[in-house]
Amino acid sequence: MLDMGGSITAFWMGIIIGVFGGIEWILLLLIFLGSSFLATRYKFNYKKERGLQEGKKGERGAINVLANGIVPVSLALFHNPVNSINPFELDILPYNIIIFLFVTSVACAASDTLASEMGILSDNTYLITNLKKVKPGTNGGISLYGEIWALIGSAYTFAVSFVVYYLLEGLFLEPSLLLFGVFMGFISCQIDSLIGATLERRGIVGKSTVNLLAVSITITITGVIIWLIMF
Repeated sequence: MLDMGGSITAFWMGIIIGVFGGIEWILLLLIFLGSSFLATRYKFNYKKERGLQEGKKGERGAINVLANGIVPVSLALFHNPVNSINPFELDILPYNIIIFLFVTSVACAASDTLASEMGILSDNTYLITNLKKVKPGTNGGISLYGEIWALIGSAYTFAVSFVVYYLLEGLFLEPSLLLFGVFMGFISCQIDSLIGATLERRGIVGKSTVNLLAVSITITITGVIIWLIMF
């Protein structure tokens, strides 16, 4: 799933998330990693023939791990359940909302990964900014097939998180909150495509930076909306 650099980076990020978040947080990330790898390996030879594969055998490196993991790690530092000794805890948002934002950040990554890995199999790809037809794998290119998988990626992340947090913590996330999270995960994929069609196509930023920006922007917007509604 990961090369050596990616494995080492993921290990230390996992340590931080495990200490400040908990086993549920790591479990959710492992499920995301596994499903992403399966999507990457799906019809891998076909992707390789077209020069659209990830790595040599579908593996991901340290930069990719950092791009998708910085936001979840940052959110773990704000997490402070009862009897925790987390020195970074800040009373900005309630405990369950921090968890919700964490799950949303994973949903953002899952939505983008599935949209990319499955969407490149479609020949009907269009640039998100002007809807002109482009080659599969073009930065900022979207397809109906990819968009469906983007929604699936976000939805299954929240479905899994609902089960994991309910069974292991007894935490119940309201249906309206879950639907909002699924929507924001899907929106993150669109933000990713917009940045890819503009900044990345011009060579201003790279793929990993696009991923990091999309997740960061989405979580910021989501947090602000929740804060405005609550306060």
